[in-house]
Amino acid sequence: MTNKIDIAIIGATSPVGEAILEQLVKVKFPVNTIVPLAFEEDNDSTIEFDGKNIHIKNIAEFNFTKVPLVFMCQVGGSYQAVIDRILDAGCRLIEVESNLQNAPAIVASLDTDNTLLKDSQHIRSASGLSCVLSQILNPLKTEYGLRALHFTALQSVSDKGKSGIDELAMQTTSLLNTRPIKPSVFKKQIAFNVVPNDTENNASGYTIDELDLIDELETLLFENSSDYSVMPSFIHIPVFYGVSIDMFLELEQDTDLSNFEQMISTNPDVELKSVDELITPVSHASEMDRIFINRVRQDRHDARRFNFWCVTDAIKSGSAINSVQIGEILVKHHL
Repeated sequence: MTNKIDIAIIGATSPVGEAILEQLVKVKFPVNTIVPLAFEEDNDSTIEFDGKNIHIKNIAEFNFTKVPLVFMCQVGGSYQAVIDRILDAGCRLIEVESNLQNAPAIVASLDTDNTLLKDSQHIRSASGLSCVLSQILNPLKTEYGLRALHFTALQSVSDKGKSGIDELAMQTTSLLNTRPIKPSVFKKQIAFNVVPNDTENNASGYTIDELDLIDELETLLFENSSDYSVMPSFIHIPVFYGVSIDMFLELEQDTDLSNFEQMISTNPDVELKSVDELITPVSHASEMDRIFINRVRQDRHDARRFNFWCVTDAIKSGSAINSVQIGEILVKHHL
């Protein structure tokens, strides 16, 4: 990639926006000018990019015809009018960790020739957790087939964005100083507590976030077949960054523990740790972009069933890396 391009980024001050900025610098993305955008109430802030402070501009006043590529990061609510402006200007839009989900989810490393990247103006980077799980599980699926995925994801407060981080910090300080708290971002106290996913439940008991992940994994790994079981449980824990996953899976074919461990560590970004090393979100996720796995165990009575413990910062190892990889493919082949 030699031709540099101008890009805009909406939500640059969110955790995923900051991670994308870091990844753009890390991979030497061919950026000519980067334009951070925010809604009116945030337009007096600045961001740091590649050693420079850049003023955040008001999105309402920006002319999107000036940039060919836009990253939209962790935007809540409904901003279809903004999306329409971006698409009407002829920009490619990469939607990252927002709740809009107006386009199919893509994991760049699974199919770099994906026709969706060629033909779609609006592209959605798969959620950070979907990206992480796809990287781990796709080699297993290719080699042995997958029948079931049942797992609990212990999510940090950064999953809720900067407001989640601020709420944990403020609640912790208040409680340690015996001051009352009033939950806002989370429906219950998050400091010194464990809170099940608090998005709306459907009639079957799954939350919206869990159903979104099921839909993504069924599309990415199972081609929307109904012959597989995907059952996630989301729980928020009082940790600032990282996600910890207790994974149970069932393969379609028998294998031994050694072969299983070899397959899950095929990806160079996945690191298999000794069972004697304790991996935690604080020690192995915060500020890291790798995926760490240990405590790999095989069912004592069924050679197709396995369990493992996984820790990573899904914002970095999933959302940021994947969305920038999508951008790299677009710049190299389709812009």
